[in-house]
Amino acid sequence: MFELRLRQRNITEKELLGDICKVAQRLHQKTITSLEYDEYGYFGKTTILRRFGSWNNALNLAGLEVKNRQNISNKELFENIAEIWKRLGKQPTGKDLEKAYGISKISSGTYEKRFGSWNKALLAFIQYIENNYQDNENPPVTDLKKQYIRTTPRKINWRIRAKVLIRDNCICKMCGSSPAKDPEVNLHVDHIIPWSKCGETIIDNLQTLCNVCNIGKSDLIL
Repeated sequence: MFELRLRQRNITEKELLGDICKVAQRLHQKTITSLEYDEYGYFGKTTILRRFGSWNNALNLAGLEVKNRQNISNKELFENIAEIWKRLGKQPTGKDLEKAYGISKISSGTYEKRFGSWNKALLAFIQYIENNYQDNENPPVTDLKKQYIRTTPRKINWRIRAKVLIRDNCICKMCGSSPAKDPEVNLHVDHIIPWSKCGETIIDNLQTLCNVCNIGKSDLIL
């Protein structure tokens, strides 16, 4: 037997808000996202948004917690893009961000509201990581072996890490593996000349390695 779900007419606000609460109870949460409701709810988020104008307004009327994400900083938005890019092994699309909601802390809609479109958000991200780290300020990799006093910190910040991953197309420089081919692959950014051997934290001395190759390489100079 086929089970049909015919579109209901004249749905009351009480029914819509009650269904939101049912999903929150099912998930044992004090609040839910529109994507969670779309997955577990009966009516769908479009119906809710059309009736109440915004998801936060619906949550408020349902008596659930409203998480205000209006004041989120550009830095947090860009860090999130860098993390999704790394996890997917490729440039993320707006749809990728929604599919990867278990990874992403922020929906694509937030980027569209802030920057006008997802493409503009990506352009702003690239400009941000380019403008905040100048390669020319550091000596080239060929001079590193002669250096005994390092001028850069050991820790690789997220901005430099994102720049290296994008440059290397999120592909391990030793074995060629990538999250785009195998979601289980975990990428690291490694010092070519190890920090323990006076290697600097500069773009020319950094490379993308998968966790397996990075562990195998250890502090060797290859």
